[in-house]
Parts: sequence; C-alpha cells; structure tokens
Amino acid sequence: MEKRFKYVIKVEGKEVWQGLNPKAKYWEIKKQNPDKEVAIAWRTKEKVLVCTWR
Repeated sequence: MEKRFKYVIKVEGKEVWQGLNPKAKYWEIKKQNPDKEVAIAWRTKEKVLVCTWR
C-alpha cells in the first residue's frame, strides 16, 4: 500500500526530520532548540498542514 502522508518537523522553517511517528522526535528537537520556532507539518500528496508552537 502506498503511503499517503508523512510528518515533517521544521526548525525556523528548515526541515530537520521526516517520518511517520513525530511524537518523541518533536520533544527531542524542541529541547535542542528551546528559543526557536519548531513546527510539525503533515504532508500529503494533495496538501500540507503546518502547526507551530513557540
């Protein structure tokens, strides 16, 4: 079966990680970059949805 989506984690707009389970990676990356904007994007073939926390 073809994967229809993946998660992407970005720091200050630069993609630093992609995969299918961002939960643990998000907090690891956020701890490494405490004063930077860290965002999770859900990428599909059709669209991209981005959530950002500061």
